[in-house]
Amino acid sequence: MQADEHDRALVSFAGVSARLLADRTDLADALSVLDEAEAAVGVPLVDESERHRLEAAVAGDGSLTEHHHAILAHRDGACVGYAGVVIPDGELHGVGDVAFQHALDRCADVLRALLEAVDAVVLDHGAHGTQMWIRHATAEDVVTAVAAGYAVERRLAVLGCQLPAPTGNQELPDGVHIRAATPDDAEAVVAVLDAAYRGSPDGRWDRDRFAQHTAADWFRFEDLLVAEDADGLLGLHWTKRRDDTTGEVFNLAVAPRAQGRGLGRHLLDAGMTHLGDVGCDEVLLWVDLANEAAVRLYTRAGFTTRWEDVAFVRHARGVGRHDHPPHGQSLRTEH
Repeated sequence: MQADEHDRALVSFAGVSARLLADRTDLADALSVLDEAEAAVGVPLVDESERHRLEAAVAGDGSLTEHHHAILAHRDGACVGYAGVVIPDGELHGVGDVAFQHALDRCADVLRALLEAVDAVVLDHGAHGTQMWIRHATAEDVVTAVAAGYAVERRLAVLGCQLPAPTGNQELPDGVHIRAATPDDAEAVVAVLDAAYRGSPDGRWDRDRFAQHTAADWFRFEDLLVAEDADGLLGLHWTKRRDDTTGEVFNLAVAPRAQGRGLGRHLLDAGMTHLGDVGCDEVLLWVDLANEAAVRLYTRAGFTTRWEDVAFVRHARGVGRHDHPPHGQSLRTEH
């Protein structure tokens, strides 16, 4: 490691130096370490929006936005980990991701250094605390994060199912049918999402949030299925094509007035059939383990656990708990 790495470090821990990104070379190193870590496990290790922020900085003038703080970890001259945290003006908290290769020797030291560097950034900006996600988390990651002063806040199980999947083989309730959404359904879709997720960690659905997702390269209205009756939309299954052969249950939501009628399973089956029809042979989804009803729905439909993404929270000394906003994609749960 070069001498100035230590000079610029936010944190040095057990031979690992963690510091803020400084230039285009650092941006390239950040994307490289992410690519290598993700290739090792075959899954994304940061939220889509985090990677897009880095890629936009590389494609532009090489600068990060004022609210985005990115940290690199180095050991023995090599870049070994990455953390990104967003702290909007006026907010009381930061939200971000940590990524590194678990195959690294003493990878727990890398995680510890990154988390302590995040703490330094958050406190420097006057925030009360932070929520950091570790994707594809291991038991050792949990122990390390807790030792660094963090607590487990949420556990998302990543479930998978091979297609064709078993179906419920039940008739839809009288007067209900399922179809692909159109742009004209946007307001009603947002209303279902807002009602279904209100009061949950993934609440606060509005037109702006919906528009952000529909503007993504992967979005197609034909992949957003809605169930309706004569009185309007009852629920939706928002599917996503992750690649040519892998689909995703991006969001499954049932309006409160339609719950308890088995509509969630009908929507799940319809979406799985659709993903199979467009060439997918596997489907993934993320579900909060605290949502026992959703977990039962998916396991009964043939889904099994592949890995877990874990959110850790740390509050600044003397500050009580406060609510954190939803981070990244919506929870794939039925309410």
